[in-house]
Amino acid sequence: MTSRLLPQMERLLLGFALAGMAVLSVAIAAVLADIVLRGTMGMAVLGTVDITQLCVMACAFWAIPFAFIRGGHVRVEVGGDSMPNRVRHTLDALAAVLGAVFVGLIGLYGWDGAQLALRYGDMSQTIGIPMIWYWATLLSGCALSVLATLTVAAHHAVLAAQGAE
Repeated sequence: MTSRLLPQMERLLLGFALAGMAVLSVAIAAVLADIVLRGTMGMAVLGTVDITQLCVMACAFWAIPFAFIRGGHVRVEVGGDSMPNRVRHTLDALAAVLGAVFVGLIGLYGWDGAQLALRYGDMSQTIGIPMIWYWATLLSGCALSVLATLTVAAHHAVLAAQGAE
């Protein structure tokens, strides 16, 4: 089961990571336009900071789940090569579950912040982007990260049970 689920989840999360990169391109374009307009015409692009902050949040929180599913985060390999496969996969599964708990807690605390932003109608300072959009990127990224880490945990649990490489 996990051998089919892992590639499907990886494709889904790659799509979100690429969407995050595309959104970041919007921020880069806004900043470049702002620099050029300031330098040539003495004008600024209104809301560059608001737009950049939203785009950076989307890029970061939509790329993190892809790093989880690909094993792209930093990890310590102390004695990992000398461990039996079952032990190594068991530890990898436990680490992934801990990652899911950690990201889930971030999402839980983020949910509270999103509820407040929604209740009070908070907006960004310059151009009035609803703050719930910022929270939505965080919450969607956390939800995707939990899915990614639990998928990785299940994959390693199966490998540990099978004693596979």
